[in-house]
Amino acid sequence: TTREVDGEAVVSTQSTGILREDEVFRQEETKQVEFKAHDRLSYTQLTTREVDGRMFQPASRSICAFLNINQMCDLFLGVKDDGTVKGHHMFYAQKDHFKQALKLLLTTKFDPPVDDYRFDVFFREVESQDPSTVYDCQPSLTVQEEHSLLEQPNVCWCDAEISSYKNRNKKPPLYVIQVRINKWDPLKDSNKFELWPYYTNEEGKCYKRYNASNHEVTHHQVVEETKVDFAKRYS
Repeated sequence: TTREVDGEAVVSTQSTGILREDEVFRQEETKQVEFKAHDRLSYTQLTTREVDGRMFQPASRSICAFLNINQMCDLFLGVKDDGTVKGHHMFYAQKDHFKQALKLLLTTKFDPPVDDYRFDVFFREVESQDPSTVYDCQPSLTVQEEHSLLEQPNVCWCDAEISSYKNRNKKPPLYVIQVRINKWDPLKDSNKFELWPYYTNEEGKCYKRYNASNHEVTHHQVVEETKVDFAKRYS
């Protein structure tokens, strides 16, 4: 179940189990579940150093891979590969920034554009033992209507707000960001395809989930797998 906190969807710990910092996440990585410690959604959010050193794989690759298997899947950002819960420090502004960035990415950078019903975002609270955690406070910066740096590695004003708290030895609450990918629904989909589409991400690449990892697939593979899916649907 979920509840509203400052207008945001927050997953209730009563139904999902309490997440505690540095403890092991209760689920494991599977074909439908993946962990990432960082929260970089797109390739454009990576710095040159991160790209050259292959330090991170953007979350868009996992999202693309999940969309292309047409199952309900979950990407957890703030959980290390070994399942250790770390979380991300977030106030309302950072949550709003993330949701705007995700929507912009999926609806304008993916091909075809991803309909809203196919993705949801939840913020799962992480219990921290840090006494400097601040849960109720006023923004230290003037709240702005738009986040100006949604697709860049530069620091947005809302990230600067987080830094200003940390510089005063105060830390915002921790959250694991859960991006849920929902199954294709022909009655809801705006593209009006007979089968669920194969998507490419902002890099122009197509990924698909096999076992517990993402694999780039070629145009030929997409054509052949679509033939199989079509035959299954109309057999």
